[in-house]
Amino acid sequence: MSNRSLLFLLLFVLAIFLVVKFDVPTNVKIGVTNLIYGDEMRGIKGFRVSVDAPNPELEKDGLRREEVLRELTAKIEKTGVRILPDELWQKTPGKPSLNVSVQAVKQEKQNYQYTVTIEVTKSEAENSAPGSEKSKTIWSTYEMGEGGVSDIRTNINEITSVFLKARSGG
Repeated sequence: MSNRSLLFLLLFVLAIFLVVKFDVPTNVKIGVTNLIYGDEMRGIKGFRVSVDAPNPELEKDGLRREEVLRELTAKIEKTGVRILPDELWQKTPGKPSLNVSVQAVKQEKQNYQYTVTIEVTKSEAENSAPGSEKSKTIWSTYEMGEGGVSDIRTNINEITSVFLKARSGG
């Protein structure tokens, strides 16, 4: 192997290491969404937070909607973002919402193949009749994986951190 080939291989391995270490794909994704939706996201001072009920098998294995909602709310409030109760949310322009959804298929024992999605939406029309409201997604991300309930919780925390980083402009 020539010195040139060895140098190229070494630089290639170093580049891969740096991409993984500094999570370049996530940072690029955050940067692109901030270019498109950054001002709109940072203009939102509070959200109604909801968590879709996971399938019954997940709840039986320990991933309960109420616990996920409580953990998510605590993490978001800790950064200074307001969580809007329903009565205040109804009066808030745009009715901003943050929703977490977990779709999971049981593989074996307590392992799942899953997708965790976090999505920020706003109402398109301010004075629409209840039930006929249309909302638009202004930001979303997801993570897919395979594992147990603890892996799913870890992914929820990771994508919540991505949301908070995107919202802060970072």
